Amino acid sequence: MGLVNKKSKKTKYFTLNMGLFRLSLDSLYVTVLNNYHEQSYLLSSGVFNMELNAVKYVISWIIYLIAVIFIDKKILKTRDRGSEIIILGLFIMSFVPSISLFGLANLDYEYLYNFVVFWSMLLVSSYLLCNIKKSKSSTNNRLALNNSSKYYIWLAIIYIFCLGVFIISWRFNGFKLNITLDSIKIYELRSQAKTYNLGTIVEYFRNNAMYIIIPFAGVYCWQKKNWIFLLFLIYIQLHLYSIDNQKAALFILPASILAYIFYRKFMVEIIPLMLILVNILIYIESIIGKSTFLVSTALERIYYLPAILSNCYFEYFKDMPSVVPFVSVFEKIGFVSDYPYTFGVPYILGGLYFHNPAVSANTGLFGSAYSYGPLGIIFIPVTYAFLFYLLDKVTSGLEIKTYISILIVLIYAITGATIFVVLSVYGYIMALILLSLVNKNNKFQILSSSKSIDYLKQYND
Repeated sequence: MGLVNKKSKKTKYFTLNMGLFRLSLDSLYVTVLNNYHEQSYLLSSGVFNMELNAVKYVISWIIYLIAVIFIDKKILKTRDRGSEIIILGLFIMSFVPSISLFGLANLDYEYLYNFVVFWSMLLVSSYLLCNIKKSKSSTNNRLALNNSSKYYIWLAIIYIFCLGVFIISWRFNGFKLNITLDSIKIYELRSQAKTYNLGTIVEYFRNNAMYIIIPFAGVYCWQKKNWIFLLFLIYIQLHLYSIDNQKAALFILPASILAYIFYRKFMVEIIPLMLILVNILIYIESIIGKSTFLVSTALERIYYLPAILSNCYFEYFKDMPSVVPFVSVFEKIGFVSDYPYTFGVPYILGGLYFHNPAVSANTGLFGSAYSYGPLGIIFIPVTYAFLFYLLDKVTSGLEIKTYISILIVLIYAITGATIFVVLSVYGYIMALILLSLVNKNNKFQILSSSKSIDYLKQYND
């Protein structure tokens, strides 16, 4: 009885805090972003719209509260699983600003219908798949790798990617370290990097190393107090940064270690409060007027620009042919002809909505799913739910703080890229492989405590 009352109390606080977060975000759109958008290169192009519709705004709140309650009661069962953190992160970064736009920007009801279908499929299928009860029957492990083999394969992957980074740095950058935080110098170096023509395979290799492999290996080295190899990984990451000066390459490794140090179990409860605090800081920054860093980074680029782009994708593809995945293959065998998107959909929409075909208008989740037609908003969310299920499966014996940085990268990637890019470029598949090699492997000392495992079992029984 006490456990039920405690969980009911947590549910009330979570729902209330999520409501306050939504209210603070709406307020920032109406006040701060409405004034700032004319200073923004992207928002000033005409994609920003402030047109409050009272009926639609009320409808958006009803849908929002239903979704929050469903997530709290059906998705966040343990508040300590990878799938739960990812879904909550996607909900905050994508669902909340998008449903906010429906009322504040007076979006079409057709948009709302398709949007709700997509998110209903994602949430319900995630609930069904990620809460499948574990079979107690023993499985046949005769073909499974032993712990030592997994450990050496893990090490081989790390060393291969480290060697690959050195080769890429030598081949395209002359093995130089271009360490600078000066914005002008960074854009000069990025312009120079565009002339390298790295190629698809090199891009995949580099991004998997930068976003997944090196940061995850860095956390392991920190946990094992292997300072020499950690310094070596930092040196590798500096070479990744020097290739095209992506800031993610510079900060993701220290951020991963900090997340490992400071993350505590069940911090999900305070996430809405932390986000409300960030929103307050955004408002204070806008009043002071000496900086627009939080406004442009958090309010524009993290929250509302992806939501606006999702609506742009909807408006464009409701009257245009759907995107065909792996179109080059289908063109070669004659299944597709006169394909209208040979220049790439993001650049076509960049030219249309931002009046600059050099702008890549990437988006993920609903926007990218809708570009694949009606089947896209059905099958892509179900596929994501299955991927989240696999994530839970390969992390069932790991402390979440050991891979929290991977979850943050994946949340960011899923909100801004197609599912195929998430799987390949941003390393979702590689993350599953690495985590499966570490999971329940006594060669690694990053297994979760028995108390944590017992807590998870309590909700899975």
